Amino acid sequence: MSTIVVIPGGFHPFHAGHASLYQAAVKAFPGADVYVAATNSQEERPFPFKIKEKLAKVAGVAPGHFVQVTSPFKAEEITRQYDPNSDVLIFVRSEKDRNESPKPGGTTKKGSPSYFQPYTGKNLKPFSKHAYIEYLPTIEFGPGITSASEIRAMWPKLNDKRKTAMVMSLYPATQKNPKLAANVVKLLDAGMGVETVNEKMKMGATIEPIEEDKEIDPVKTVIQFYEPIVNDIHKEKIDDYVDKARTLLQKTDDPAVRSKLINIFKQGKENPYIQGGIITTVGALLAGGLLSSASKMGLSPSQTNILLQSVLNTVIPTLVSRINGKSWVDTLKYTLASAGIGTSIAALTESENQDYLEEK
Repeated sequence: MSTIVVIPGGFHPFHAGHASLYQAAVKAFPGADVYVAATNSQEERPFPFKIKEKLAKVAGVAPGHFVQVTSPFKAEEITRQYDPNSDVLIFVRSEKDRNESPKPGGTTKKGSPSYFQPYTGKNLKPFSKHAYIEYLPTIEFGPGITSASEIRAMWPKLNDKRKTAMVMSLYPATQKNPKLAANVVKLLDAGMGVETVNEKMKMGATIEPIEEDKEIDPVKTVIQFYEPIVNDIHKEKIDDYVDKARTLLQKTDDPAVRSKLINIFKQGKENPYIQGGIITTVGALLAGGLLSSASKMGLSPSQTNILLQSVLNTVIPTLVSRINGKSWVDTLKYTLASAGIGTSIAALTESENQDYLEEK
C-alpha cells in the first residue's frame, strides 16, 4: 500500500509559505509520495504553470513532484499511477484554508459518508472510497504576509531593490546567487504581466532558464543580502509605526530577542527619522532569509536566536550610519564590524571595498 500526499492550490505565485507547507508534509508523512498539484488556468489569476513550476523548483520542491493537473482536488494526473483499491490519498492544506471548500466530513444526500473525510491516521480507506484532508500550520514568510494575493498586491509597488529583497525572502536559495535572484525577479515580473507572456509562448518563445544554485564566496553572500536592504533605507516617519512594530515583535517568543526588538522599536518611536529604516531592516531580517536560512542550515532554535540577536545589534548602527549620509561601503563596514562578522571586509579601504563590490 502506498500513501499519496497532494498539496492542491493555485500558487500565483509559488512562494516560501507553500514551500514550508510542502516540507511540513514531507516530514508529517514519512515514506509517502508528496506532490504539489497546480493547474495552468489563468482565468482568475495570472501565473501560467511553466512559471509556477520554475518558482517551485527554486523554492525546493523535488523534481517531478510539482505536477500540472486539470483539477487539484482530483489530481488524476498524479493518482492514475497508483492503485485506487489499495493506496491512500491525503490532501494537505494550510490551516488558513480550513474554512475553504471542499471541507472534510459530513454525509452525502443518501446518508453515506462524503468522499472527503478528516485525516485521523486510523482506519484509512483506499482512494476509490475516500480521500482525506489534513491541515498543517500556516507559515508567515514576510512582515505579516501569509498569501500569494498579498504578494501580487505588493509587487507592482516595489522598486527593483525591494523586489530583490522580497525575492530573497520568498526563495532563500537566491540569497547566495544574485543571478538566480535576478532571474526570479524577471519570472515574477513576467507572471504579473501574464498576457504578454502568453503571447510570447504562443509564438514559440521560451522563458530564460533558471541557473542552478552555485557556491559563492560567503563574504559576497553577506554583501548581496544586505546591499538591497541597506541601500533602501530612508529618513521616514511612519504613521502606523507602532502597529508595524507589534506585528514584527510577534515573530519571536524568545525573551532575549524580544527585548532587543523592543529596545530598537523604542528608539524608532523617539526618533521618527529612523522609523522607515527600522521597519525595512527588521522586517527583512525576520522575513528575509535569516530565519529561513538558519532553519535550512539545521540550526537549533537557541542557535538561531543567538544569530538573530547578533545581527539585530547592527540595526541601529547601520541606520545611523546610512542616515548620516555615509556611503554604502562605509555603512557595510560599520555593520559587519558591529556584528563581529566579515572583519576582513571591514578592515579594507574605501577603494578596495568598492572594487570588491563591483567585481563581476
